[in-house]
Amino acid sequence: MKSLFFSSRKISGFVLGLLVLGFTFGCQKDIIETGNTDGSGADAVTLKSAKINDLMVITKAETLPSGFETKLSAYGQIVNTIPEIGVVIIKPTVSNCETKIARLEEVRAVVPDLKIKWIEPDYFVGEANPPSIGTNETYFKYQWGMDAIDAPEAWNAGYKGSNARVFILDTGIDAENPDLAPNLNTALCASFVPGEDYDIDEYNQDGDAVYFNHGTHVAGIIAAADNSYGVIGVAPYAEIVAVKVLSEYSGSGAFSWINAGIVYAANNGADVINMSLGATFDRNGFYVEDGVLYKIPASYIQNFILAQQRAVNYAFKQGVLIVTSAGNGGSNFDGNASIFKLPAELQNVIAVSATAPYSWYYYYYYNLPTNLDIPASYIDYGKSLVEIAAPGGDFDSPASYYAYDMVLSTCPGPSYFFAAGTSMASPHVAGVAALIIGKNGGTMSPQEVTKQLFKTADKIDGQGISAYFGYGRVNAFRAVTE
Repeated sequence: MKSLFFSSRKISGFVLGLLVLGFTFGCQKDIIETGNTDGSGADAVTLKSAKINDLMVITKAETLPSGFETKLSAYGQIVNTIPEIGVVIIKPTVSNCETKIARLEEVRAVVPDLKIKWIEPDYFVGEANPPSIGTNETYFKYQWGMDAIDAPEAWNAGYKGSNARVFILDTGIDAENPDLAPNLNTALCASFVPGEDYDIDEYNQDGDAVYFNHGTHVAGIIAAADNSYGVIGVAPYAEIVAVKVLSEYSGSGAFSWINAGIVYAANNGADVINMSLGATFDRNGFYVEDGVLYKIPASYIQNFILAQQRAVNYAFKQGVLIVTSAGNGGSNFDGNASIFKLPAELQNVIAVSATAPYSWYYYYYYNLPTNLDIPASYIDYGKSLVEIAAPGGDFDSPASYYAYDMVLSTCPGPSYFFAAGTSMASPHVAGVAALIIGKNGGTMSPQEVTKQLFKTADKIDGQGISAYFGYGRVNAFRAVTE
């Protein structure tokens, strides 16, 4: 009888890209007050005042006005500019800086450049010395997701992602991983996280060896090389570029880091951007962190959305397809206009839901057919949110080998970890997009790629738009042959 062994290293919960919001306001402690502000009977904690490190200045024009940086420098130190979308990050050096800048005629809004946690790696399982079960990539037979989307059929038809370039906006990538190094363009890799390189550290801040890295796992799903080693990606000949926009240690990132990363990718030849990240906001300014209800001005939320939409629109106009995770909060987004998922609900973005099998290893061992298209137990859903679905894995099976229902991919070391979430579903779609673009010689508009993805997706839940699958579960083979 075959047996599989797992490492005992666990972190409570699964890798789901869950949102944990966290403000970072300089050295001074936040000054807060409580009050029942949402009408629910719960006390909300209001950020009343704080010493803020950086401000995000958004101009009325969608590009930066001439001479504006010089004018702005009278109020503080310019930290970063994103002229393509009319955004400047400034560290205040005068009192009442936010109010004074807001009065300038060129300015639309001034908000804190908040750092929030866009992904929360809650639970993952590492593969330790499993038996060899394939004659090519060692762990290919574990990759049920490739079977689900008919990726091998696409490869056999001659489509493996050549001539396509995918930028991965995440927590960085292990550049030395032998499954990723052949396809990684290190010359273009970049980091927008102060003090952190795009190539992840071998050890974390506590000095412990790094076993799991979110960006490295995502990268392997997209384009792990066809090299008879480890795993294989959906588009194994595609070029990938690491753009670090989130700290590899915390999964947190400032809004400006992500927006700058989007613009950077657009300016450097991206065909596809994958963002396996997300944050949920209440348009009224409420959010929950560690069981505490917080309140910020509603105008902040609207301006966070505005700035990121500008970045997405810029990339879209440059010919970039943007794919992102739909989220893992288990919430219905239909009929709830006050809740907004960023970036999944932005215009010109494809939001991806997750599918999974149930007790896959049992069926695999006995060579029985199994359903690979069950909506994952944790997904956010709704026709207003989800546009397409892809393998993301799950962990709700009571079977001993429940981890095989998750997605196996690359991690540092090299190592290989199972993880579950829409964070794992999004790169499956990004990989299929690379196959489509590669088939067309690397020149294809995002509108055309989107149309092809939706048209060729398998209709798992009827012929209409599904709250769980959108236009359907992505199909790699149909995407490059129909």
